[in-house]
Amino acid sequence: MEELEVYILRIPGFSEKKQSEMIDFFAFYLQHKDAQNAFTAVQIKECFDKLSIPPYSNISSYLSKNSGSKKKYIKQKTGYILNRFEKEKIASEVGEPVERPLSSDLIDISIFEYAPYYLIEIAKEMIHTYDSGYYNATLVLMRKLIETMIVECYERYGIDAEIKDATGTFYYLSGLIPKYLSSNKWNVSRNINKSMESVKKFGDLSAHNRRFLAKKSDIDSFRFELRQALQEILLTIDYPHWKRT
Repeated sequence: MEELEVYILRIPGFSEKKQSEMIDFFAFYLQHKDAQNAFTAVQIKECFDKLSIPPYSNISSYLSKNSGSKKKYIKQKTGYILNRFEKEKIASEVGEPVERPLSSDLIDISIFEYAPYYLIEIAKEMIHTYDSGYYNATLVLMRKLIETMIVECYERYGIDAEIKDATGTFYYLSGLIPKYLSSNKWNVSRNINKSMESVKKFGDLSAHNRRFLAKKSDIDSFRFELRQALQEILLTIDYPHWKRT
């Protein structure tokens, strides 16, 4: 999503809106900009500050009073989120496409609950392409997801130099998989080897073989193992306890 200054230009009559109304639009912006699960009163105030607009007198109180059953906001452990209907209403006002619902036919997105936004977005796009029947694209995204997660895992433990060549460039997936499977930094399960090799095999064919057209059955043949592999890597990374510098 665009920067805040550009975003408010898409809001009809923004400068005439009450500060309480601005809070709702800032909430929508924060949820989309960083693809974060929740936002806080402090982040809402930062939006006012960035735009040099005097903030609402008590943002925390506003969010609290407007959260709960059939209200605008839902309170979570890490802050607030807009309820679905309020989000759709604001999306319509600013001309933002409403996000399509995700199925759990390929994987359940909830396993990425604590992952950073960019991993969640790749996973969501992968699920959407699978649900829409674009299986070549699904496999390419799956390949990208596994590759990114392996790199994240090595960075998490400060050993990313082990998966870089002499120029400091990360290995391709063909080099990352054996490195990950043989590392003594973590224990891998038996099934992860098979599922990773399937991702690489079909991902390579989809990306590089002009005569290969992936089918749903190709993906479904290792769908269960894929979920296991993704979940295992996520647990190994342990995002909730990763304090990035």
